[in-house]
Amino acid sequence: MLGNKVLIISYGFPPDIGGTEVVAYDYAVNLALLGYQVSVVCCRCRDRERYKQIEIIEFPNLFGKKFWMLNYYLFLKRINYNKYDYIILNQSNTPGVVGRIFRKKEFDKCITIIQGLEVEWFYKNHRLLSNIFNNYIFRLKKYHKKTLCNSRKIVAVSNAHKHKVLSAAHLENLSSKVQVVYTGIDKDVFHKVNNTYRDKYKLNNCQLLFSVSRIVAMKGYAKMLNIFKMLCLKDPTFHWMIAGDGPYLSELKAKVMDESLSEHVTFLGNVERNSLKIYYSIADCFWLLSDYDECLPLVYLEAQACGTPAIGRNKGGVVETIIDNKTGFLVNSDEECLDILLHRKYEQLKSEDLKSFTDKFDKIEAARQLIS
Repeated sequence: MLGNKVLIISYGFPPDIGGTEVVAYDYAVNLALLGYQVSVVCCRCRDRERYKQIEIIEFPNLFGKKFWMLNYYLFLKRINYNKYDYIILNQSNTPGVVGRIFRKKEFDKCITIIQGLEVEWFYKNHRLLSNIFNNYIFRLKKYHKKTLCNSRKIVAVSNAHKHKVLSAAHLENLSSKVQVVYTGIDKDVFHKVNNTYRDKYKLNNCQLLFSVSRIVAMKGYAKMLNIFKMLCLKDPTFHWMIAGDGPYLSELKAKVMDESLSEHVTFLGNVERNSLKIYYSIADCFWLLSDYDECLPLVYLEAQACGTPAIGRNKGGVVETIIDNKTGFLVNSDEECLDILLHRKYEQLKSEDLKSFTDKFDKIEAARQLIS
């Protein structure tokens, strides 16, 4: 039987914000709560006081950010893996890097999490320079496949992503080796709370929509703004709150101003994860029409756990985070989304259905399944 020393290798880690960073953090914290001795390798951690129960091991930025892979590889090559009982590989890039380093004795302890952009980076990379760099110079596709084939266990964050990766890598024969473990949500953080935000900002008579993500074009904000513009023309009581930061934020703000919608849109900036429940709780509906083929986007589940129905595209892992017409809506077109919002169909959904559904996504149980 294996012992209790766990090493999580994850290039990113909070306070860096992103789905894969949150996964690394949640597994680290919850494995520690289950009694495991957890160490995390990451590129930086600016808030060590927050992670007292976890050993944080930062690798040095010797050659600058452009050569992150070399920094990562050289550091991982020096680690003594013999003292760990489990090695958990988090983020898409990690299995591709360790595939050059690990031998049978390391792979025998290895749990590889597939999530993120494995397909877009390694298996179907249509960007010429990126493809040359990743797959011809560093041969990450080859070593990513090697890691999948040799790991003791593979964990996928959703059924959709499991099939997407195995199909793209032509590794359907590994299907029985892949366990789907839904990451789960923190019920101590994400639950409905009463607050005075609507009173404070005179929004009591508004229909509040809320979105949170990294603000990039592929998250669908341009199309959402077009929908919102048409919505406000028909019903000016709608107000949209947007949390997050990113390279598309300045352009989005300019578009909001150009469309004369500034009075109907509030940009909240970066919001601490523990504070998101305030905005989830006051919103009438959460919506995010991402154009990404999302793995398992937790924001839809977080909203529902706070009692707020969610709207997302009917694709990828989103379909595993919403029960259509019961806890929210899976839409196939912008017109369908506009109709749902305009007629406030989200008001017909029952709060007990949202709670019953999100109760199934438990972080401690996910940690147990991961390490089993």
